[in-house]
Amino acid sequence: MKTRYKIAVWALVAVAGSALLGGSFWWWLAGIAAGKFIIRLLFTIALAIVIYCLVYACIIGGILWILIG
Repeated sequence: MKTRYKIAVWALVAVAGSALLGGSFWWWLAGIAAGKFIIRLLFTIALAIVIYCLVYACIIGGILWILIG
């Protein structure tokens, strides 16, 4: 999706949210931008935790494999 279309969609969402619930267009736009940042941050942290656990599972599994074998 082209950048100008993304900006238009986010602006439309901000205007719709502002019209439905009241408030300033700029607050809605800032909320959308902050929400996108927070969601990306949470997904990044979740991925890091999963990879961390998988690495330790492989290490422990390797040690057990050597001990059992």
